[in-house]
Amino acid sequence: MAEALASEKAVRPTDVSVQHLRVVRSERISSSFVRVTIGDDGESAVDFTPVGYDQWLRLFLPTVECDSAELPHGDAEGWYSRWLNMPEDTRPCIRNYTVRDARVTALGWEIDVDFVVHRSPVSGEVEGVAANWALKAQPGDPLGMLDQGRIFAPEDATGQVVITSDESGLPGVEGILRSLAPDTHAIVVLEVPHADDIRPLESAATVDIEWVIREHSDAHSLAGTLALARLHQLSLDVRGYVYAVGEASFVLAARKRAQLAGLPKKAIDFCAYWRPARREKVASV
Repeated sequence: MAEALASEKAVRPTDVSVQHLRVVRSERISSSFVRVTIGDDGESAVDFTPVGYDQWLRLFLPTVECDSAELPHGDAEGWYSRWLNMPEDTRPCIRNYTVRDARVTALGWEIDVDFVVHRSPVSGEVEGVAANWALKAQPGDPLGMLDQGRIFAPEDATGQVVITSDESGLPGVEGILRSLAPDTHAIVVLEVPHADDIRPLESAATVDIEWVIREHSDAHSLAGTLALARLHQLSLDVRGYVYAVGEASFVLAARKRAQLAGLPKKAIDFCAYWRPARREKVASV
């Protein structure tokens, strides 16, 4: 989640700290997603307050495969300085992810986090530290977590809500739809790479969901291209609210579309979750 390309209405948590957790289980749920469930590290219970919508976390993922991998400690304030001061050879990498779901069990809180598995169209290799970590995650593996609140905030909207996302925003969209008030009418455009990435989405609101599948068009097109094309076909309600998340250029183009449709700044929220890795051009066959 690239905070430099995010709207400024985020709802921040108070009195939080970096917590140490462990992997409870992990599973490959579709072509593009690995679900990792995290929870109690065996020493202290998970302190977690669900706020719904697209609640997001900073995850501290160890870069060494051992239980003694160093993780930051302490309150939210100053966490970055403490992280920078850690030895480079044991310093964990930091990645930001939305909460797909959370629940209380007999052993305390469990939190599901869905990781997108991006592959290079050139080499076919999995791209990204977090995706590779998730694919290898085993029960008991350590990690750190810092709650960061949520971004989705349509409270002032009186009209239709429009949500658009590529695959990276799908877990957050799940949380948003579960949190919408029953009297809300939402249009949701979701782009995913493969047909088996489509999943049931629950909501008490009236929701029109449209899936666009990249493999049915151009598997090598930039994520969000198809969703953006569909967004341009929609009639946007100037009394409503538009929310866009995903690849950076897609998100900025979606914001511009909403602005040109006449929606005020306060009715447009967005966040760039990722940028594509620089790579050699795909050779034509």
